[in-house]
Amino acid sequence: MSRVLRVLSAGLGAGVVVTESAAVAPQCSGGSGNASCPSRSPQGVDLMQRSFVHSELAMAQHLHGDYDCDGDGVQDCGKCDYRMGMCTNQQMCGHLYKFPDASLDRSCRCRRCPAFPGTAFGDTMLKNPEQAGAPFNAMSWGLFKTWADHMNTCAPWVMPRDDTALRNLLAHAREKSYKVRISGAGHSAGGIVTDGQNRQVLVLSLAEYTAPGEWEFGIRDMPNGSKRATANAGWTQFHLYEKIRPLGFFVPAQTAGYFFSLGGIVANSVHGGSYHSGFVHGYATRMRVMLFDGSIKMIDTEEEMRYWRCSFGLHGIILGVEMQLEQREQLQMYVVKEKMSAWNSEEFWKFIKQSAEADLPAEVLPAEGGQGSRKSWNGEFFVDFMNGGETPQVISYSQKANHSVDPDFDGELGIPENVHEGYAYMKNKRVAEDGRGWMSWGEAARRDGAPPIKIAGVEVNDMLDSMKALPLAGLLSKAAVQQIPGFVERMSKRVNDGFFLTYSPAALAAAYFVEPSKGFAAMDYLRKVQLESKGSKDFVWNLPGEFRFLNVQDSAVLQPVKAGIWFNAQMI
Repeated sequence: MSRVLRVLSAGLGAGVVVTESAAVAPQCSGGSGNASCPSRSPQGVDLMQRSFVHSELAMAQHLHGDYDCDGDGVQDCGKCDYRMGMCTNQQMCGHLYKFPDASLDRSCRCRRCPAFPGTAFGDTMLKNPEQAGAPFNAMSWGLFKTWADHMNTCAPWVMPRDDTALRNLLAHAREKSYKVRISGAGHSAGGIVTDGQNRQVLVLSLAEYTAPGEWEFGIRDMPNGSKRATANAGWTQFHLYEKIRPLGFFVPAQTAGYFFSLGGIVANSVHGGSYHSGFVHGYATRMRVMLFDGSIKMIDTEEEMRYWRCSFGLHGIILGVEMQLEQREQLQMYVVKEKMSAWNSEEFWKFIKQSAEADLPAEVLPAEGGQGSRKSWNGEFFVDFMNGGETPQVISYSQKANHSVDPDFDGELGIPENVHEGYAYMKNKRVAEDGRGWMSWGEAARRDGAPPIKIAGVEVNDMLDSMKALPLAGLLSKAAVQQIPGFVERMSKRVNDGFFLTYSPAALAAAYFVEPSKGFAAMDYLRKVQLESKGSKDFVWNLPGEFRFLNVQDSAVLQPVKAGIWFNAQMI
C-alpha cells in the first residue's frame, strides 16, 4: 500500500502528489567499501531515491563513463552532499537515477550542456536572441534552474519583453516542434517547470515582460463597493504591494516573503498563514492569457477560472491577473515568543489558542489548551526543536487588523509616513547574481526570485558546505528563530504590509496537509526526526519546524486538498 506525500516548494507550495514506493532496494554483494556497493544513504533518503524520478539534468553521453567527466582518470562525480540535498561538484555533476542505484551518491553523474544540434537546447536564437537575430525581442537568462539550486537543466531560459515577442517566440517554437514551459521566479518544486530530460523544451519567463494598459497595473471599483487590482503576471508580490499598500489595500492571503511571481502563485497551490484564507489563487478573479497559437483571451467567468487557477502552466501563458482586494485601516505586525514549559499537546495548543490568539473555530481543534481571544487573523509558527530538548522555544509571527489591534501596541498600525521611500529603498538596492553581475533587487526578484542570503559575501549554503564539520545546525536553527522579531519590526516600520522576508537562504521545503486535530502528532514526529539527525555525518536538520493553518476554499479543479480548515506541517 502506498502513502501520498504532498511536496511543497519553499513558500510557493506547488502541490505535487508523489507516491512513495514500498519496493526494496537491490542488495549489494561487494561490501560497503566496494565501488559497486556504496555506503547506505541516511534513513528515509533511500525511499525518496526510489520513489522520485530524479531527472534533474539533461545528461550528455560521455565516452569516459558516468563519473569521470573529462577522461583524466579521476572521478569527478559519484558523491552526494546530503546536507545540501544535491550532488557535490555541481559544475560537472547532476542527479540522474539509473537502476540499480542504491544511494544518492551513485546517482550523481557527469553532466554537460553541449551543442545539442537541432534541439531547443542547442538553438542559438534561444541562447542569445539579440546576437542571433531572433524574430522575437527577448533577453536570455541562461539555462533554467530552480531558485534553491537543487535542479539545474540545459533548457534555455528566455524572457520576452511584450505580447509581440511572446507571439513570435511561440511561432518559432511551433516551427521547430519545441515544447514551451512557463516559469515564474524559479521557486516552484523541482520538475514542475521542466526536469531537463526533453531536449526540445525551452522555458519562458515574464520577468522582462511589460503588459498593455490596465494589465500592467490598474484598480477598478466593483458594484458592491470593493476594489480589484489588475497587474502584470511577471510582477512579484512586492511589485503589486508597492502599488496597493500606500492606498491601504491588501490581497486576502499572502506569503511570508515577497519574491514569488503573481503568475506563479495563481498557477500553483501557494498559501500564507491566514486563519480565514486559503490558497492565494482563490482570490484571482480574472486573467489575461495567451494560448498556444499566440491568440489572447480574457478568462472572466468562474467556470473557466476554476480551470486556470492552480493549472501549473498547462493551458497557456498567464499574462495578467486581477486580484480581489481588501482594505485594512490598521495592521499590527508582531511576534509572540515563548519557551514551552513542556513539549506536550496541552502546552502546544495553549500557545496557539491563548498566546498566539489564533482565530480558529473550536469545533475543528482538540480540547487541549483552553480558549483564547481569537483576535489574530494570521499566524506563522516556528519551533526550534534542535536546541529545545523537552522545552523548545516556539514563536508565532502574527497579525491583527482593524478593530482587533491592541490599543497599547507600541509600533506602526497604519500606513508609514515614508511608505513610498520604503518600497523604493528595497526595490532599488543593488544585489549581485552569481555569474550575472549587479542589478536592482526588484529586477533580481522578478528574474529568479532574488539572491539567497549571504554572510560576508558568501552564500549561506556555501558557508555550510565548507564548515560542515562544525556543529552549526543548532546555531542556525536558533538564529532563524531569534532573527524573526527583528525582521518583523523592521518591515513594520518601513512599509507595514504583512511581509517580513526580503531574503532567505536557498532552502528546500516540504509540507503535509493534516487535519488540525492531528497537528501536534505531526510536529511531534518532525521533532523526533530532527533530534535523531543530530550527530549524523550525512544529514542534519538545520532550520526550525514550521506550521500554519489555512482555510481552503473550493476554487480550483486541480488544487491538492479539498475545501476546509487544514493544519500545514512544514519541514525546511
